[in-house]
Amino acid sequence: MIYLGVIAEADSDVAVVDALARKIAKARFAIRKAVGRGSGRLQKHALAWARELHRQHCSRLMLVCDLDEHSVADLSARLTKALEGCLIERRVVVIPVREIEAWLLADHEAVTAAYKLRRPVQKQANPESVRDPKARLRAVLAERSEGRVEYMNTVDNVKIARHARVDRLLARCASFKGFEAFVRTELG
Repeated sequence: MIYLGVIAEADSDVAVVDALARKIAKARFAIRKAVGRGSGRLQKHALAWARELHRQHCSRLMLVCDLDEHSVADLSARLTKALEGCLIERRVVVIPVREIEAWLLADHEAVTAAYKLRRPVQKQANPESVRDPKARLRAVLAERSEGRVEYMNTVDNVKIARHARVDRLLARCASFKGFEAFVRTELG
């Protein structure tokens, strides 16, 4: 059994990582997690959490942090630096552009299927260009369900992720490619 340590901003992000990784991985794995609230907290505690995950027998590590309004290069450098001294050598920093919800918007059919919507959600050509993917998901679901669905990211993200197709996320989200490559290489 491989133990994958996941450091993320929220439990719902860990659930999305788990659901998507299971679509790619061939090896059996379990996730051990550390959850912070926001990128500042992740940077501050990343090394301590990584050490704790190492003590819990994690041999792979994924730090997942939404880009929000940062630059990819700057945030990546800060998060990589925060992990300096980490004993888990097989690790990756994953930065969903804007928010992890952009990955979910990338598969419009998954959103439609997750809620059994009669009116299908339209394709979002470039979900990483959406300024507020959470708000877009909320609006799309309210409109397509005729007010029947009230989107809550903490509960609903994993529901969509379970229906998502990896090929659609790869085609529409450049930030998903690092995630997919790491999972395929380290859990494949």
